Formats: sequence, C-alpha cells, structure tokens
Amino acid sequence: MSQLSSCILPSEHNPRQWSRWRRWAIALVVWNLIAPIDMAITFYSGVQQKIQDDLGTTHTLATLGVGLYNLGAMFGVLVGGPLSEHYGRRPVYIFSSICFFLFSLGAAVSPNITTMLLCRGFAGLLGSPVFVVYGGSLADLFSPHEYGPILALFTLVLQGAPTIGPVPSSFLGSFLHWRWLLGLLALWGGLLAALMFFVPETEPTAIARKLAMSQDYIRYTRASLADTPKPNLWSEVLLTPFTMLRHEPILSCTTIFHSFVYGLLFLLLEAYPHIYHFYYSMSREQSGLVFIAPFIGNVLGVLVYFGYLKSHYETPQRAMRVESNGGVELEFEPEARLPGALLASLLIPIGLFWFTLSADPHIHYILSVLSGVPVGAGMTLFQLSLFNYYIDLYPTKSASAIAANTAIRDIVATILPSITLPLYNAMGIRNANMMLACISCIGFPAGIILYVFGRRLRAASRWARQPDIFVSHPGVSAPLLAQGLENRYGGTSSSA
Repeated sequence: MSQLSSCILPSEHNPRQWSRWRRWAIALVVWNLIAPIDMAITFYSGVQQKIQDDLGTTHTLATLGVGLYNLGAMFGVLVGGPLSEHYGRRPVYIFSSICFFLFSLGAAVSPNITTMLLCRGFAGLLGSPVFVVYGGSLADLFSPHEYGPILALFTLVLQGAPTIGPVPSSFLGSFLHWRWLLGLLALWGGLLAALMFFVPETEPTAIARKLAMSQDYIRYTRASLADTPKPNLWSEVLLTPFTMLRHEPILSCTTIFHSFVYGLLFLLLEAYPHIYHFYYSMSREQSGLVFIAPFIGNVLGVLVYFGYLKSHYETPQRAMRVESNGGVELEFEPEARLPGALLASLLIPIGLFWFTLSADPHIHYILSVLSGVPVGAGMTLFQLSLFNYYIDLYPTKSASAIAANTAIRDIVATILPSITLPLYNAMGIRNANMMLACISCIGFPAGIILYVFGRRLRAASRWARQPDIFVSHPGVSAPLLAQGLENRYGGTSSSA
C-alpha cells in the first residue's frame, strides 16, 4: 500500500482497518476465483486424448490446448496487473471472471479443434489477470505480519490447482464426456464471476478517487489527488512489468529460475505419459493420476513453511522500521522470506535425481511416483517464499512484479509441452531427466547470494522497500545485511 493512499483515506475506508472477517471474506472469494481459472490450464490435459479422438485432430494440435492457454495468460497478466494498480482491483476481477466463463463455455461446445484452441487462448488471455492482481489485494487488506497464512492458501491454489488438474479430469473422464467436464469447470467460474460483483474495491488510490466524487469526503481526497500526476497509461502503467524486469536484477534473476521450476510441471504433463507408457504400459489417463504425488508435495510445502520455517527463520531476522499509515511500524526485512526458497532449491533437485534413478522397468513404478512429492513440495515452497518476498520487497508495485514473473513463467510453460517428446526422444529418458536435475541445482547457490547480499541489492532499486531505521535482533543469520547503506532511495523511503 502506498504512503499517499494510506494517509488520505479515512479509517472506515482504509481496507487494512476493516474488520478481520470482512478482509478474510474478500480474500477467500478471490482465492476461490483463482481455482477454476488456474485448474483449467491442466484440467484439459486429462481429457486431451479424448478430445483428440473426438475432434479428429493430431497429438501436436491437441497439445496446443495447454500451450495456447499459457500463451494467452502471458499477455493477460502483463496487462491486468498494471491496470489493477491504475484503475483498481475490482474492475479487473469482474472482467476477467466473466470472460473466463464465456470462453470456457465456448471451449466446452466447440465443434472443431480450431474453435477449441481459440477459446482456450482467449480464456487464458482474459482470465489470467487474477493470477497477479491477488498479490496487490493482499497488500491492500493485510499488513506483512497478517498476510502470511492467507498467502499460503493462495500459493497452494496457484501451484496446486494446475498440479492436481489432470487427476479429476482423468478419473471423471471414464464416466463423463469431456464436454460435460469442461462445462462444469466453466460453470464453476461463472458462479464466482457473479459473486465478484459483491466484492468491494481495495486499491487505495481507486478508493480515494471514488471518495473524491463524494461531497462528504472531499476534504480527505481532493487536495491530495490534485497534486498527484496522472501516469501515462502506456509508458508508465502497461510497461511497468517490462521496466521492472529490465532494471531490477533481483526480479529478473529470481524469475528465470522460477520459470524453470514452474515449467517442470508442464514438461511432466507430457513426460509422465511418455515415460510410464514406455516403462509400465500405462495409458494417458492412468499416468494423469500420478500427479497426486506432486499435489501431496504442494500441501506438505505449505505445512513445512508455517510449521517450521516461519517461526525459526523469520522471527530472528533483523527488522526495520518503515513509515506506514502516517506512523512508524516494525517490519521484517524482505530477505526474511528467503529460507523457504533455499529449502525448495534443495528439494527440487532431490526429487528430480530420485525420479531419474527410479524410473526403470525393473523398479516398481510406485517408487518413481513418490519422487513427485519433494518436487511438488519444492514448487509450492519456492513460490510461497518468493511471492512473500516480492510483496515485501515492492510494496507499491507487487502486482506488476508478480505480473512480470508470471509472464515469463507462462512463456516457458507454453514452450515446454511442445518440446518435451522431441527432447526425450533425442536424449533418451535417463539423460533428459538427468539434465533437468542438473539445471535445478543452480537455484541453491544463487539463493544464498541473494540472502546474504539482498540489502545491498535493494539499495540500488527504484521500487524496493528501503528502511528508515534498522533494529538488530539476536540471531541474525546474514551478518552482511547489517552493513550500512550509502545510497537509500525508492520504495517507501524518500528518494535521493
């Protein structure tokens, strides 16, 4: 939440001052909205073979149903995130949910593969803004000390929904036609779209503009808003994610590795059917049930974060005082969120090496299936820690930061399903798996560098949060962070 917005809003209109039940109710409605839109990415994969047979198309074209959804999402998040910071969260939520419902319904009744792919692409394009706007909503509604548990729920649905997506469609595909399954998913989104009309606006500047139209509150807003220059919609709003990627090395480097981690899920969507059919003669529907293991890992990742990491690492981390709501609050430094990402950077290669060594016709398939648990735990733990870090690091631009991250991830997720089979055919199953495991080892040393030198990197950032006063706590795990800064600008502090 920006300083300006926090200061000019009366307490009854400040989202952070609303009752706890109201704030949680808003967050849970948004959480439920994300679920069908995110699950739709991979839900399609569980019935892909049936769609391919029914519409008389090729495997390559049928696979584009996943790729085009991700491609549309790449552009959708880049536009939706910045627009939510300019016009407010509520209009973006309503527009995205309605469009997702309409185009998902169109996919369910598509007479041919061309119509199907177009509807899938537009559903991803217009529905995906919810994937990044939620970060801004949580920052609007909760302080950093409060939004940890609710952010864990969001991370679980963001990573867990596409992970578990192939499981219900693979199972229910034996009883229901694929059109009914896609139609039920569209109906789920439609019900949430109707509910979004009852969700209030939470973006402070949008609330201030609305209050400026009311004579009752004109004294709170008119003067402040008159002094606030309106940003250019194209150069200063829609290009914000690209600008941040270009000028923020923290954002760009973490996004590259996160894209690989996220892309593994979509690579496995095509790799699992190929590997388990080759070694164990499983059908595509049967191999879809294998994703139960990564989903169990998703849940375990959240439990590990809150059961151990949060209490053991965030509390001892050195804190800082920042200006908020016209006063001063004590908040933990953004780097306090990173131990979870470090653990995730170990779990993912462990799971991939496990899968490499256990995927063998002479070894029972259950052993290779279980390798998905540490991979799934690492995926969720990494995203949970990283997005917590982004929201703390970029308090006024969290939606744009998450949008930039999500767009790059979607590019990778668009490409990987189409190159998976050529990759495995060219390198062989064992070599391809070993290559992926080796690439995943890059994350841990890179995370150590960010954890130790994070404060120095933040000092050169335009948008990153800069503290006014540092308070040392016993047990600081990164002593280099205690060194003073020569340049302090950006974020919530005064500019140099």
